[in-house]
Amino acid sequence: MIRKNNRLLAVNPLTMLSIFFLVVSGCSYNPKDKKYFVEVGAEVGIDFVHESGSTGDYFLFETMGSGVAFFDFDRDGWQDIYLVNGFDLGRWKNVYNPVNNAADDNQGFWVTEDYIPPMRFDGRVDSSVYDLIQELPVKHVNSLYKNNKAEFFNVTETVGGGDQGYGMGVTSGDYNNDGFVDLYITNFGKNSLFSNASGISLSEVAESKGVDDSHWSSSAAFFDAENDGDLDLYVVNYLDVGLKNNRICGQAVSAKSKSDYRLLFIPRDKRTYCSPRRYNGAPDILYINSGDGYFENRTREHGVFSAYGKGLGVSIADFDRDGDSDIFVANDGMRNFYYRNSFEGKFVEEALEVGLAYNKEGQPEAGMGIAAADYDYDFDIDLLVTNFSRETNTLYENMGDAIFMDRSRDLGLHEDTWLPLGFGTFFFDADNDTDLDLFFANGHVLDRITMQDSTLTYEQANQVFLKEGVRFIDRTNDSGMLHSNLGVSRGAAAGDFDNDGDLDLLVNDIDGPAKLYRNLTKNKHWLMVELVGTKSNRDGIGTELRIVCDGEIQTRWHLGGGSYLSAGDPRIHFGLGNCSKVENLEVKWPSGINQNLLDIEADQVVRVVENN
Repeated sequence: MIRKNNRLLAVNPLTMLSIFFLVVSGCSYNPKDKKYFVEVGAEVGIDFVHESGSTGDYFLFETMGSGVAFFDFDRDGWQDIYLVNGFDLGRWKNVYNPVNNAADDNQGFWVTEDYIPPMRFDGRVDSSVYDLIQELPVKHVNSLYKNNKAEFFNVTETVGGGDQGYGMGVTSGDYNNDGFVDLYITNFGKNSLFSNASGISLSEVAESKGVDDSHWSSSAAFFDAENDGDLDLYVVNYLDVGLKNNRICGQAVSAKSKSDYRLLFIPRDKRTYCSPRRYNGAPDILYINSGDGYFENRTREHGVFSAYGKGLGVSIADFDRDGDSDIFVANDGMRNFYYRNSFEGKFVEEALEVGLAYNKEGQPEAGMGIAAADYDYDFDIDLLVTNFSRETNTLYENMGDAIFMDRSRDLGLHEDTWLPLGFGTFFFDADNDTDLDLFFANGHVLDRITMQDSTLTYEQANQVFLKEGVRFIDRTNDSGMLHSNLGVSRGAAAGDFDNDGDLDLLVNDIDGPAKLYRNLTKNKHWLMVELVGTKSNRDGIGTELRIVCDGEIQTRWHLGGGSYLSAGDPRIHFGLGNCSKVENLEVKWPSGINQNLLDIEADQVVRVVENN
């Protein structure tokens, strides 16, 4: 007997041998049975172009890109789009004090051999950064696109949301439980909170609400740390880097034309971005919602003030199945953090104990984006982390009770993710066949990487891996995301922008147009679930959903955070394959309330209101 999606099937030995051969060989795959993605951004009105602002000064934050979000701004049932941007850093020229003195603009840079830029212990970006940004003649750096039945219009000018910081990430959540989704924006400099006024306008309120953090922040996530019915906020911070401690890195040679023997010369055409290892990390922040929409920094009190990390991704879920939300942070070049929620929002860091600190070889990895889902249908949440070139995208399988094992090689993710450099990622049922597939947004961080390594490129193809049998298979070309469609991709999210029941893909590229991939899946059934909490938080973040369809069981969670700098469609999507009626939908709210809905017809969005 074999188990498929938790249903036991009797199979004779010859059939099992045939199945094994087809899974291993991949010969069972028929492209006509799978789906294709078509890039339609410009066609449907998305004219956004990202700007890193690169000036030749090689600020590390230029390499990190920006995030994206699907969210229903005005509650009309259509997912709107928010895109985060940087801006032209040339406006900062002659304002900050560079650490280097150029010997000759056509030659390179002179730096002292023993130079160590000053570091602040608090990890905060130079206080002057935010003031400088506000004085720049910049409008609507970030953009909000209103969805009008699958056609988009930029409404930033009239609605708001055009944050003028140097943008990194975005997360969404109804922090004040008024029924309208709000946005939190992470920046290089002060972060922003946009309060949604009844789907009419977005107003920036970060300082008045106590969440205007001024570290270099990356990802963030709303979640209910204490299960008290309102959303708290976890902010991931990256490096202690400001404008005045930017290091000079590249190929150094001995000084010949300078009398000071301590000077090193870095040719201009050899300069590159410094490794994050050259900088100190910065502490993450946990903001607790006081219940009236105001937040307090309770990082130390709740136990998440560890040694400074270098965080880029965060995912928050009940990984140990004990009824509260735990926090996983992917760190760059150092061990990851796993904060187990031990009691009423009190956290204990246990990454090493549960197998999430390092990969299978005991090595730290780059730790960019995070995907979290029950990929193997065993009723617990697994984790995947995207990493650097020549590091796998690492899948940590939850073996039960939040004990994890690196299964990347076993599941087919080693060879085809070895060279690409991954950022945004998520599990999603790409073809509505009930199996969870994977998406990777790729692009290198070094614009001159080919000069250093001919096997690597700066622009890279994004990847779609379909789950076939027990392994993930790279079907990028078959899916329509051809290798000719290259870019330097960062933030990515999945959402059904055209309400046709399959998940479309949104990607933000460094210095390029945003990509919106329409999913053309046909002839497969689906179900979407919209959650409305009453005793629980209004978004239902932390809710577990389980369906039974034709005897097969699927489990999903409404998670906090995920991907890289981005937020996906908050509606919970199930691919149903050939099943046309869901026998049972079980909803387990964070409050402890359970609901069961019976005999639900497929191919619709179901709105579930918490019954308290």
